Amino acid sequence: MTQGGVCQWWKSEWGPGPLISLALPLMASTAFVSLTLFTDRTLLYWQSEKAASAAMGAGSVYWCIICLPTGLLGYVSVFVSQYVGAKQRDRIGVAYQHAMRLAWIIVPLLLLCLVFAPSLFALAGHAPELREMETTYLRVLLVGGLAVLIYSAQGGLLTGLGRTKAVMLIDALATVVNLVLDFILIFGWGPIPAMGVLGAAVATAISFWIKVPMAHWLIHSDSAMGSELCFNRASPWEPALLKRLVVFGAPAGLQMLAEAGAFTIIMLQVGKLGELPMAATTLALGLNVLAFVPMMGLGIGVGVLVGQRLTENRIDLAERTVTCASVLAGCYTGIFAILLGLFPDFMVAIYSWGTDAERFEQMRPMLVPLLRIIALYCVIDGFQIVYVGAIKGAGDTWFVLLATTVLSFGVVLLGVAYEIRFGSSVMLWWWVIALWVLAMAIAFGGRFFQGKWKSMRVIEVQY
Repeated sequence: MTQGGVCQWWKSEWGPGPLISLALPLMASTAFVSLTLFTDRTLLYWQSEKAASAAMGAGSVYWCIICLPTGLLGYVSVFVSQYVGAKQRDRIGVAYQHAMRLAWIIVPLLLLCLVFAPSLFALAGHAPELREMETTYLRVLLVGGLAVLIYSAQGGLLTGLGRTKAVMLIDALATVVNLVLDFILIFGWGPIPAMGVLGAAVATAISFWIKVPMAHWLIHSDSAMGSELCFNRASPWEPALLKRLVVFGAPAGLQMLAEAGAFTIIMLQVGKLGELPMAATTLALGLNVLAFVPMMGLGIGVGVLVGQRLTENRIDLAERTVTCASVLAGCYTGIFAILLGLFPDFMVAIYSWGTDAERFEQMRPMLVPLLRIIALYCVIDGFQIVYVGAIKGAGDTWFVLLATTVLSFGVVLLGVAYEIRFGSSVMLWWWVIALWVLAMAIAFGGRFFQGKWKSMRVIEVQY
């Protein structure tokens, strides 16, 4: 094949070009999110192990609270992509407006969590000082979570329309703001005192809120597009559409909740082992998210393209999309597997820069084995995210929910049973995580190759 032929194939619907063009900005967007988490935890670790542990524990609880509504609202991207494929562009604005209404309905429920959620740390038996820091971090993050609800619907619309570069730019700017504010608010600067955990939470919450007006401007700035997609006039309530949004979107959110709930249980169990195991886990997960979170962007891109191809009745192209995504996931996560498995000292070097050398060396023997476990499962994790994205993009969300719930809490129960029989350790819970990833990959890979997703649609059928 000539060079010109390779370029034509790359850009054609059968090549990887369309997927990469759509998914790469989403991967970059989620990479910016992972960079925000990594920055928070690294800078807090430079301050103290307790501060980093508080951010990890409270961050897990926050994600457990916010993931259901964001999963539900963000699933509007699948509706939008399927309306695009079915050439029903007048329905796009209607679906988006219903998602925004749902977001505002959920806002009061999130406010209630400000009052009741912190009691989880007391139930988990965490030390009083750690519990106080976790409570502070969680409450401020929940204030930022109000913006996350709105942006989930906004981002879902932009993603479904294929405007992923716009989403990337919004997330990039928010990440820069968070990074600058982290340094200022955590350590103090001039008249601003050092605020530690509180400063990290405030920086993150502000970065969440600046996304909303930027996305709103992008969505409503093009009056021609607004008229075509029916943004410029309020649509009446459509109970049937609202039901479809909830029926397909709620399982997507509940699946994320099941994962977050099981992960939070694991983190709470590790937290009971003491500051050092929790801090080592926090630092290991800080590197893990650099491999994992960008794959979530790839999974979203796969879901959007698969949904669009299905409503175009191009199942062959939908399968080709998943094949290209699997290769991309294997290459990206494979690099991290090599670095974490063979060069762990290089990967953890950044953690030693801002802290006392003796303090870091005390943690290093516990941290390095955790990185090697991540190296074992991170490629498998990439594949399972691609398969989940494909079947969710088709609308197979109830299977995703059922499998995730059974497997997530199944492996946690196995870990608890082992802990009761033989005692607990940080390595036990990391091997539980590895087993969890493997079980999910088998379940979702099997479901994908079974092929039931090929006949599924989330939008109303037109005759």
